[in-house]
Amino acid sequence: MEKRRPYRSLSVIFLILILFLSLTNVSASQWNVGSGQDYNNIQEAIDNSNTADGDIINVFNGTYEEDVVVNKNLTIRANNNDTVTLKPTDVAFNIVNDTTGNGGGTTITGFIINLINGRLGINISANHCTIENNTINGGEKGITTIGTNTIIKNNKIFGVSNTSIQAGYSSIIDESDSIKIITQTANNTIMDCNHIVGGLTGITIFGDNNIVVNNTISNALNVGIAAVGSYPIISGNKISDMMGTGSKMGITIAALNLSGTTGLTMNNNILKNIQSTDNKTTGIDIFVMSRDTQLDDILVKGNEISDMYGFGENIGISVVTLALKGTMSSLKVSDNIIANIVSQGINSTCKGIYCLPMGFDGNNTTESETLLIYKNKITKLKCEDEGGQCQGLSYLQLIQGNSSISENYISEIVGNTMAAGIFALGIDYTTFKSQMTINRNQITNIIANNATSGIMSANMGDMFILHNNIFHLNSDNSRFITTQPILSNATIMGNNLEGTGKEIGISVNGNSTISYNRMVNFQYYIKNMVFLELVMEMYPFTDEQLRDYIKSQYEDITDEQLDEIIAAFHKLVDYMNSFPSYTTAPYNWYGTNTDPGNSKFSPSNGTINFKPWLILNINTNPSTIQVGQTSKITTNVYKDSIGGDHSANAVQFFSGPWVTFTTNLGNIGSKSIIVNWINGLATAILRGDEGPGLARVTATDYQTVQTFVTILGVTVLHGSIDTNVIKMQDTGMPITYILMALTLLLVGVVLSTKK
Repeated sequence: MEKRRPYRSLSVIFLILILFLSLTNVSASQWNVGSGQDYNNIQEAIDNSNTADGDIINVFNGTYEEDVVVNKNLTIRANNNDTVTLKPTDVAFNIVNDTTGNGGGTTITGFIINLINGRLGINISANHCTIENNTINGGEKGITTIGTNTIIKNNKIFGVSNTSIQAGYSSIIDESDSIKIITQTANNTIMDCNHIVGGLTGITIFGDNNIVVNNTISNALNVGIAAVGSYPIISGNKISDMMGTGSKMGITIAALNLSGTTGLTMNNNILKNIQSTDNKTTGIDIFVMSRDTQLDDILVKGNEISDMYGFGENIGISVVTLALKGTMSSLKVSDNIIANIVSQGINSTCKGIYCLPMGFDGNNTTESETLLIYKNKITKLKCEDEGGQCQGLSYLQLIQGNSSISENYISEIVGNTMAAGIFALGIDYTTFKSQMTINRNQITNIIANNATSGIMSANMGDMFILHNNIFHLNSDNSRFITTQPILSNATIMGNNLEGTGKEIGISVNGNSTISYNRMVNFQYYIKNMVFLELVMEMYPFTDEQLRDYIKSQYEDITDEQLDEIIAAFHKLVDYMNSFPSYTTAPYNWYGTNTDPGNSKFSPSNGTINFKPWLILNINTNPSTIQVGQTSKITTNVYKDSIGGDHSANAVQFFSGPWVTFTTNLGNIGSKSIIVNWINGLATAILRGDEGPGLARVTATDYQTVQTFVTILGVTVLHGSIDTNVIKMQDTGMPITYILMALTLLLVGVVLSTKK
């Protein structure tokens, strides 16, 4: 019996817990408000001494003209399925924590609040409150809070004159010429599934660890969502129809921590139709800064931004990070979709994605573990007015660390003066060893009057430009790849570039190795450039324009100082131009099996060694088939002009468009098909489905090569006719067909021997 005592003790404990929980639930009282109920108005119910923390104020159908002060922990709700309207003279619900009591933990749910001009719907200065399922119309602000751990969920706010939902605040006070910034934070706030129409700003937050998810905001005049503080999570929000005068920002975030670390998550937001008739527009604007410690992960993923229109500078996504006196963990910008951004005005600029990771400790750069910009889709950017410059993806690195810009799709980038698919600049001036890799990007339809580039890049460390496909650049000066390996080397390998006969395939300054690329139909396949050419492509300006720009940045500068700066700039250019470029460029496919010729290469003040080049070949397997059977046709550029075989390096070769296969007998899908290259190899299948004969198969990529496949009508196996192929017709003249079959066999043997 003694062994049962522990179980009896546990049973007693469970019984006590159940009784305790039951008593706790019973202790919460409900007080009804309305005509014929316990109280006539909400404030009476709250103020009554019988109302205690944890009680429920249940409000029945009707309109209540009162300003409610909540100084107890209560649930104040509209009775189920009733329409309960508040018409306050100042603040509908004011949840306080002061000398009168503490409204912390209060829930307000289910009310319609109609405000007069300049008034406030719900104001919270206590902690742990929940505001949900309310509708607020008009007034100055919908919901404000300076409490922590506030939940604002499923509310509808229409037509406020200022901010629809505000958590925390920041004020600038000028007292006797002394500027003071006063900030009140609201940490751990959750804003979820609210629906907002109108106002200057949809949602504003000052505080740390705040979450803004799944909100719908439309017709805000200035900003959709604005947040200041460390570790914000902004995800799944929809912002649309921001139109009118003044600058427009869909989402603007300053994830700051001036005494420690911070990070950011910005995922799956959708922004569309953001338009200013006289100023700039920005879809998502991000600034992240930490101090004296490692800057934590910055993740910007899966956002969609479309239909932006403005003047001056217009950007789809801007990400600027600063690790001050510390390192940075990671920056990842991926899977975002940017489409249809138009910038107007003289010298306007348009950028799909702009990234600027920075890290400084005194005069040195600090380090980042991961820098990735990948799998973004950027299309239809345009700035066609005088001086307009347009860049699909713009990346400037001012921190140590290896960066990768990969698998982005960039198309239809149109500028007036200059347009570029990818613009990338790496300045690690402390170690000079940060590598930059730009690989597997698809870039097409880059258009400008003056200059276009598919990829324009410079880096103080090694450059790797690999396996990119670039097509359809249109300007007076088109360079498909432009790169400057500052104080280091560039490797340009496996890229697929096709021009119209007037462009430059690859333009380099410095020491470069260029191999296993497809470069066809260019005025110059490779051109060495001097430093000034690179500068003018990146920043095309005259001396006078440079002077105007410096004046705009430094108003007090004198003409003499300007002259000195311009002179110093020209000295720097002359010095940099004095360095020759040595380019090693064997094993590229130029669209010809013969010598592409020295005239197709411009060595400038250096050398270009382009021999040996790659040769187009074609093969069949097997070369003799029966009617109804197939032969595999392959073409490749694995052999070079002096007989070297590079098939072992296939993974380093280019992929993408394309080879055209044709046949005069049988079919390869049809008589002619177009097949993409895959690592320097293209494949077609010939089907012998038209009867016997000699099929001539060609493969064309500017150069044409050919092979033959013998297609036999019958096969004799051990004295009997193979029933799997077409039988001979019984015409009474079998000897004719026997002789024809023997002739075809002999032709096949001879051709196979020659091959």
